[in-house]
Amino acid sequence: MHFFSLLVNSLHAYNQLDYTNDMLIATLDTHLNSFHLDLSFSAEAGKTTVLLGESGAGKSTVLRLLAGLLQPQRGHISLEDAIYFDSEKHINIPPQERPFGYVFQDYILFPNLSVFENVAFGLRAQHLPRQLIRRRVGEALEQVRLLGFDQRRPAHLSGGQQQRVAVARALALQPQLLLLDEPLSALDVQTQREVRQELRSILSSVGITTVLVTHDYLEALLFGYHILVLEQGHVIQQGSQRDLAQYPRSSYVAELVGMNFFRGHIVACETNRLCTIRLQGNGQPGIKVSAVLEDHAQTRKVPGTEDEVFVLVDPRSITLYQTLPDSSARNVFHGEIVQMLHLGANFNNGNESDGRVRVGILVDDFSSPLTAEITGASAARMGLSEGQSIYATFKATEARAYM
Repeated sequence: MHFFSLLVNSLHAYNQLDYTNDMLIATLDTHLNSFHLDLSFSAEAGKTTVLLGESGAGKSTVLRLLAGLLQPQRGHISLEDAIYFDSEKHINIPPQERPFGYVFQDYILFPNLSVFENVAFGLRAQHLPRQLIRRRVGEALEQVRLLGFDQRRPAHLSGGQQQRVAVARALALQPQLLLLDEPLSALDVQTQREVRQELRSILSSVGITTVLVTHDYLEALLFGYHILVLEQGHVIQQGSQRDLAQYPRSSYVAELVGMNFFRGHIVACETNRLCTIRLQGNGQPGIKVSAVLEDHAQTRKVPGTEDEVFVLVDPRSITLYQTLPDSSARNVFHGEIVQMLHLGANFNNGNESDGRVRVGILVDDFSSPLTAEITGASAARMGLSEGQSIYATFKATEARAYM
């Protein structure tokens, strides 16, 4: 299937637009060689739903399945009352008949065509009247703030402007659903910063139900009304920005938000909240931590032994010692420094004692390094370096456990 077939949508579909009732519902189950994608989600009308995950998680595959460029072995895709794929009902609407706009990762602009002709490409393929094409293109260029650029060629545009042309080409088709595949990844870092807010403003103003793919956590926070985290073809967590930041349920999400994350089981609770938790280790029995279990009223379940919980520890709550400390902290671990990352703004000027330092510590039986964040002055005073033996402590009240 030629990818430009996505740009050729039926005019009839666009005459029935209703941006207030365009919720997307998708259930997708398919095998691609050894990769298995199996997930379900919905995208709220007029909002941006973000698919977040590492490379190979299946994010772009989801977009291709939604667009019809790939066909799931089992599943269902509907946009409000219209069904575009249903394996049980044997429904599979071709890509060119789905009212979806697709912005590819590398934009795929025709270098020999003007901005106007690039944006008009899908409209001309529909054989629409010339006057209607001109009006649609003008409206789309106005939406992305590119009026007056219609006769320029892509080579004479900045990276951010090229990205907006790609978005305009999709918007000109007046889609009910907009699919954006890593829309900022083709831009350099400086341009990304400039374009992020522009694109967010555009999406907000057009009010189209949007599914956006990214591996960048900051982009997910900026664009995502609802965020789904994908890992190996499955949704491992979903929710609002606050849900991900406060209740990560995987090491991937916790790393994105800069927290230490552990998975374990309750051994015992001294009170209704202060519990001993055995962490899952690298095939070993695991080590124990003391942590405060958050209010379990939301789970409607009284915690018991062997219940699975997640433990979150802020790196700034961890204290480092060169020798075994005489500390009131319940959680004391010994390990080796495997990484030091200086965060201070003046580090490049040679002032290592300024700013802060993130210290990665390899502790036996931990599935991943424990990260502490201390001041540059403290790191300099202790003479910390990679390969050094170190003790790390944190109080039970600084370890947050949740079910």
